Amino acid sequence: MSYVAVTLAGADTPGEHLRLGAFTAMAAVFFIWLGRRQLSTGRHALAHNETMRSADRLIPPPPPSHGYRTGGRVYIVVGCVFLLPAVFNLVSAILGIVG
Repeated sequence: MSYVAVTLAGADTPGEHLRLGAFTAMAAVFFIWLGRRQLSTGRHALAHNETMRSADRLIPPPPPSHGYRTGGRVYIVVGCVFLLPAVFNLVSAILGIVG
């Protein structure tokens, strides 16, 4: 069974498992950061949260949106889904090194 899991992961050596684990962990951290930012501000992650000046008037930031807060929760869930392969690859690398 473990041979099938290793074959499906596309990694044969502990180094490949560590690289895959690091990549998926970075993706998880990015999505969780993005989700927490959107959840706390209620705005898109790339939107400015400050008043901007355009010619002779001030433009206020967009109001917080329930949709962006929901999107933040979705990003957090996607980040947690990326954590699972990171853990599996880390365990596979440790087992490959030890045994």
